[in-house]
Amino acid sequence: MRTVALISGGKDSCYNMMQCVGAGHTIVALANLQPTQKDELDSYMYQTVGHQGIDLYAEAMGLPLYREAITGNAVNQGKNYQPTENDEVEDLYRLLSKVKNDLDIEAVAVGAILSDYQRIRVENVCHRLGLVSLAYLWRRNQKELLQEMIASGVEAIIIKVAALGLDPRIHLGMSLRDIQPHLLVMQEKYGLNVCGEGGEYETFTLDCPLFKKKLVIDEKELVLHSDDPVAPVGYLNLKLHLAPKENFDEAIKLPPTVKNPLDFINDLSDSVFSDISDIELSETELESIEKLEKEEKKKQNELNPLLTYSGDKVTGVEVDYGNDEPDSIAETGGYTYEQAHRKHESQPIHDHRSIYGNKHGWYFIGGIVGEGVDTRVATEDAMKKLISLLESESLRLNDVCSVNIYMRDMEEYAALNEVYVQTFNFPNPPTRVCVQCPLPADVGLIFDAVAHKSTYNNTHDVDGAVTKERVTMHVQGISHWAPANIGPYSQAVKVGEVMGTCGQIALVPGSLSLAGGGARAQSALALRHLTRVLRALHPRAHIRSVVQSVCYVCAGGAVGEARRQLERRTAGAIVQYAVVQALPRHALVEWHAWAHTDNNRFEYEETGCNVGDYKVAITRRWNYENTVAAFVCYVATGSSPSTCQLSFPSEEVCTTHRMRASSMTQEQIEEVLEYALRKLTQDRDVETQHAVKMRIFYQAWSAPGPAVLWRAVRAVRGRGRARAAVTAVPVLALHNAFTFLSISGLRLDE
Repeated sequence: MRTVALISGGKDSCYNMMQCVGAGHTIVALANLQPTQKDELDSYMYQTVGHQGIDLYAEAMGLPLYREAITGNAVNQGKNYQPTENDEVEDLYRLLSKVKNDLDIEAVAVGAILSDYQRIRVENVCHRLGLVSLAYLWRRNQKELLQEMIASGVEAIIIKVAALGLDPRIHLGMSLRDIQPHLLVMQEKYGLNVCGEGGEYETFTLDCPLFKKKLVIDEKELVLHSDDPVAPVGYLNLKLHLAPKENFDEAIKLPPTVKNPLDFINDLSDSVFSDISDIELSETELESIEKLEKEEKKKQNELNPLLTYSGDKVTGVEVDYGNDEPDSIAETGGYTYEQAHRKHESQPIHDHRSIYGNKHGWYFIGGIVGEGVDTRVATEDAMKKLISLLESESLRLNDVCSVNIYMRDMEEYAALNEVYVQTFNFPNPPTRVCVQCPLPADVGLIFDAVAHKSTYNNTHDVDGAVTKERVTMHVQGISHWAPANIGPYSQAVKVGEVMGTCGQIALVPGSLSLAGGGARAQSALALRHLTRVLRALHPRAHIRSVVQSVCYVCAGGAVGEARRQLERRTAGAIVQYAVVQALPRHALVEWHAWAHTDNNRFEYEETGCNVGDYKVAITRRWNYENTVAAFVCYVATGSSPSTCQLSFPSEEVCTTHRMRASSMTQEQIEEVLEYALRKLTQDRDVETQHAVKMRIFYQAWSAPGPAVLWRAVRAVRGRGRARAAVTAVPVLALHNAFTFLSISGLRLDE
């Protein structure tokens, strides 16, 4: 993309320009905001010290430079920014508007590392101007980033200090390379940000590989701003000139230390982002652990040849899988769900919408069916029904935290999205999942949602407790951290201690292109995105914080690999696996999760029962206080719904399964639902009807029809066990060929 680079003279803006070039973008202009009648301005947004030397950057890079004066102040200091008169952010809008009017630009390079305050405001300006923010340093490990800058030829000096452990008389004028050891010591001693992201110090860049000429210092003037005995503040005024570079080559050659977007996903280690949470095991380390586990299983098999260990299962039949894990084997032979589905006609789906809330402000919305052959008309129908349900409980669209969309045809996504954007046309929209399922021709989509009611004019809920703050992560800048949300949805929403994420697919963050490598690589990368989003949302959060998740795949062989990738990262996960027809960007795998910041206080249980001839298996999680609980329940015709084998031994076996599954009676479905709801509520308060969210994935070509499922739901609801907002969704298959129902439940009583 043709890019204008916001420059301050500091190392971060210069190195981000190098990252942009490494990612294939073209820097066409420079832009800077400067103070008037002052050497240095105390701005929330901009580095101004060293502004006297910015004019030389244009000649050093051979690019036009646009400059504007900073006339505003930090008027709007809220977490969410809206255009505000006399705010310094509007100076940036004026500057970039001028550049866009003069030049054909598509993106803005921004050197932000960790400041949400700055990121949100730059992204606001970019959104208003139709530009993309390129922030390739975002959330990088600052220790590694500093070393990378130095190794990549960024020659910068310290031009301002304002932190414990830094003395203007000693450290001003030192190069990054010379002061690096001291910064690392100060990080250990005082918690200093080694890249100066906390305002500890500012830098001025004299040379980098993008410069055709270098800047040379003629004079330095030390200005002691504050002679505080603990943390004195001072800065330098510089007089500079340009000088030719020896052995200069007109062609820009970046050093190998400047990574491109693919370099950041080659090894899925999180070490380059590790300063925001604990370090993830790399792929190499995980493979080594798995190798040791295989060797141990082989040893155990030699000690007892009558048993063969396969994953966590023990069987009496020896099977040689070679170098592959059993669950990662592609579907070979047998009779598959694709063949069974081709002989099946879609059953009618009728609207079964409902909304139920609790005294803690949580509202669950289920079963909205967007009716219509035309996707646009169907989406408009679904949005009207959603708004009507919200209004019935005095809720607004802004209260919606998360949305799940199951659409008929992903090729018609643009029509759906246009209506969706018009509906959720406000900052910090809800998270979203969108997948394609086998719906009949007259149904465009099925829709469910979770909302949390704000109290707007007061700060307490009905029990007198302080209202839980809603925090939305809507990062729109392109970086190497995780995929940007350039769309009408957010990466994650946190209300109190509960966190919900958007659907994560294996996009390369730095380019937003789909990663290759098949189900294994895509599963691992999507899970890394999920982990990073949770970490950034809360410092204690991690992949192990997930309470309940859904994994959508569009190839049967991907189910086992997705399961393997999750289980090697966390134990006791509650997951629904669903094979659907298509995912965004033609991805193979998509992950969606609900998590809790105190998940170390959660219990785990696996149990089950028989209902007639059907096997019911359930896993559930709940916290010590029993205020949050979740379950996933499988119903199967086979004896063990825990495996990931999606093909049948023969067509005859498949036919038998289909006949048995479709013959499940309404009364038997009711028994399963009541059993699952008892586990979810744990009979916590028999006098209380709990509001819960339930999703039923049903094997489209074998399970009892949606009309039977819906009658069972109404009967159970009528008996007062719980007020369940239920959504029934047809899918091609579940995680196991013999499993025809997968039911999930979520209860949030906090």
